[in-house]
Amino acid sequence: MAVSTDQSNPRYEFLIRRAIDFLSNQGGRATEEQIVHYVFGSGASTQLWSSLLHQVLATEPRVSRLVDGRWALAGFSAPPTISALGDFTALDVETTGLRPLVNRIIEVAAIRYRNGREIDQFVSLVQPGKALPATIVNLTGIRDIDLEEAPEFREIADDMLAFLGDDLIVGHNVGFDIAFVAGELKRLSRPGLANPRFDTLTAANRLLPGLKRKSLDKLAASLGIPEGRNHRAYDDAKRTAQVALRLVETAVESGIRDSVSVRRLGEPMPRMGPDGSNPRRNVLDRSLLSGIPRAPGVYLMFDGYGQVIYIGKARNLRERVGSYFSQALGYTRKMDGLLESLVSIETVRTGGDLEALLLEAQLIRFYQPRYNTALRAAENYPYIKVNIANPWPRVALTKAIKDDGARYFGPYKSRAAAERAMELIHTTLPLRTCTRSFKNAKSYGRPCIKLDLGQCIGPCTAQVDRGEYREHVHTALAFLDGNATGMIERIQRGIDDSVSNGDADRARRLRADLQAVEEVAETQRSFNYAVEHHHLLLVQDSAVTGSREVMLVLGGARWAQFRIDEAETAHDLAIRLARAFDRYATGPGNAIDHASLDDALILNRWIRRQSGHPAILPFSPNDPDLDWFAFAERAVNLSPEAFNVDLSSDPDEEDGAPERTIEREPPPGSNYPDADDYAPHFEESA
Repeated sequence: MAVSTDQSNPRYEFLIRRAIDFLSNQGGRATEEQIVHYVFGSGASTQLWSSLLHQVLATEPRVSRLVDGRWALAGFSAPPTISALGDFTALDVETTGLRPLVNRIIEVAAIRYRNGREIDQFVSLVQPGKALPATIVNLTGIRDIDLEEAPEFREIADDMLAFLGDDLIVGHNVGFDIAFVAGELKRLSRPGLANPRFDTLTAANRLLPGLKRKSLDKLAASLGIPEGRNHRAYDDAKRTAQVALRLVETAVESGIRDSVSVRRLGEPMPRMGPDGSNPRRNVLDRSLLSGIPRAPGVYLMFDGYGQVIYIGKARNLRERVGSYFSQALGYTRKMDGLLESLVSIETVRTGGDLEALLLEAQLIRFYQPRYNTALRAAENYPYIKVNIANPWPRVALTKAIKDDGARYFGPYKSRAAAERAMELIHTTLPLRTCTRSFKNAKSYGRPCIKLDLGQCIGPCTAQVDRGEYREHVHTALAFLDGNATGMIERIQRGIDDSVSNGDADRARRLRADLQAVEEVAETQRSFNYAVEHHHLLLVQDSAVTGSREVMLVLGGARWAQFRIDEAETAHDLAIRLARAFDRYATGPGNAIDHASLDDALILNRWIRRQSGHPAILPFSPNDPDLDWFAFAERAVNLSPEAFNVDLSSDPDEEDGAPERTIEREPPPGSNYPDADDYAPHFEESA
């Protein structure tokens, strides 16, 4: 039943009075969430009650809704954030693709704002004169049938231009929208838009440098603006206006208050041409391809401030970078704003795919580009800690290894993977999850519900056999180290009991746990094997003509790398290898930690896939007769054909972060799957 907001209804008049009183106490303006919590109670759901609030206040002349989504009292004077930006019109268009002179507008929305309030709007679908690509239909939800009765652009051009007038145009990556309007006008032999503009993407880059993802939906969410339909012109224009006001508010709070300075924040970043000109490109300039080789390597994309915004790798840099020129701005699998922000590209040529993979990972960790979503947070990779020094050990996540007598497993490539391993332990073994120290009498007593549920044997009761508890701990330690026998036997007994009791649901859940336990354990065993057995020399081509790269891999990690040219002798290389190995043998070892985990995952995956290749020269570091000269001679004399063959990674890893799978060379008779998200364990002793 529809809500009646007749003001004669005392119930709604009471709600309106409460809302007005709250607005008065807040200085005349408040967010929707604040009003909902005050009017309907502090525990009220904004999502649940906002529609009623809208209906109650929509016809109330004493209040109005501001552009940034907040409510205000009638006559509310414009705050500095609004007056600083001034009056404007928010603009957004939806199109059939990238190129303004080839593709067409299919929807346009312009919303006029005065003193921070929406006062008028111009919204229209547009007939493009061609069928819509499937990607655009999926992206916008606009179908060909929706456009059958829509006017052509020439029919709405005069009305749209009259609506825009001389207003400041606000848009998210506004150059894209203006370029398409200009393209449509050019078809009508009319000049493009000369309006001043304010780009919220540019303003966000300047005001919120710590925010990595600045697509319109992500930016709006970060500023607390309600969600709307993505890639529909009216919704995007409205959210863009709200974003603009919140950004200007941020500028005012930081001390930027005059209108000229505020508007300058949203001026599009300069895109300087080779001659120093500013062509204001709205599509990618193919001159960026100049000098990019058809060779493997890494490419770095820069914005107008000289900041690295994306890093990728490719087997053929020219082809990979060139592929960006056929992608629609804002419609790619990359994040909105990547291609629009692109000003220059630099490349680093490598000798082969493996070096490109490793270099990409290192550069991403160093530059932290905002459009790379993987390989940036190595310092956050978690460990699993078992505090065996405690009388009742607990399994828990931790960020770093300490010299505290505990055993540590990891680091894990993702928190979800570590949590899954812990979940399997806690659902299979009755170990405690509480944080009691058990160092004094106060730690005992008051058992929690896990005791009643049979999920913990209750060491807090002081009536548990410590030997029994330790057996469960040893089962967990073995599982984390790759031996799941104890876990599997326990789960299998549970399955048998469930089948006997006719509990099919529990049996099904336990079978899923059994499969997960086997996968986790095999993953750990596979990485353990790589750490134990991947000691080798790896010979690859070099980016320098007439040279080759020799990588010394110890314990599944790259320990050293040498470039040798045609003048280098086996004796010279043997000396360098021996010195590097001595540092390894006499040092703390080559334990894989946060900083080296990504490289180790890449390297061991690659080695496993190329197992047996003549460019991979394995050795035993414990061999007392290890002859570095013999290995160096093989590396120096290896024919170019042997290491120039296609030692490639997966075809689907051509760009972006590769699938992170831990590698190993399976021992004879094993059937280990590719490991995912795990690293070997480390043990510390007090």
